[in-house]
Amino acid sequence: MSARAAVTTTPYGEVDAAALEGLQSHYDTTRVLDAVDTLDELRTGLNDPEGLRDDLLHLHGIVHALVNGANCAATTRDVSIVEQIEDVLEQIDHYVAELLSIRDVLRPLEALRHEDLAGPDRD
Repeated sequence: MSARAAVTTTPYGEVDAAALEGLQSHYDTTRVLDAVDTLDELRTGLNDPEGLRDDLLHLHGIVHALVNGANCAATTRDVSIVEQIEDVLEQIDHYVAELLSIRDVLRPLEALRHEDLAGPDRD
């Protein structure tokens, strides 16, 4: 009986053979496509009018006026600065949570790196 190779060569490089076998038996690759959809939603939300980017620019105008004594260039909205800050922080927390969920989808794929493949030139 021959021992199974610890490393297998694929068209995409060498990977841990046991990890590949495990992923082939239970990893749902559509989760990676779902992660792409999540990233597209985040990207849209970051750049949409009244998205996080515009909210941060608006907040900068307010903070610049309050902290640095600059002219009030930012228009006031129906929310206070504290509410504006809380809204921006909530948006950031949402984006971080979504990015962490994408990382969780990809984390099992790290098992493909066999310990023999790790080293100073491969990290």
